[in-house]
Amino acid sequence: MTLHSLAGRLLGIAALALPGILMAAQPDPLDANAAVPAQDYRSPLQDYRAQADEPLQDWRAANDLVGRIGGWRTYSMEGWEQPSEQGAEPVEGGGHDHH
Repeated sequence: MTLHSLAGRLLGIAALALPGILMAAQPDPLDANAAVPAQDYRSPLQDYRAQADEPLQDWRAANDLVGRIGGWRTYSMEGWEQPSEQGAEPVEGGGHDHH
């Protein structure tokens, strides 16, 4: 008997025995006096924390700060330069026509 066939037989025996074991552990659903385990409910929203609003600031000062930092390219952390085709200059906006 090979290891593969032995494993198959053991799984078959376990599959036949499992329903009987599971049924023996369950209380009778028609018995109103049957003991049942206590329900332990935990809400998925129990640890929810609401997002706080940012304090208001002058929009001109915020725009100036973004410009000093480096603008959207700094925030996105994406490379700006793209490989040029046949020596052509990279097109602003990634080469897409945004008309």
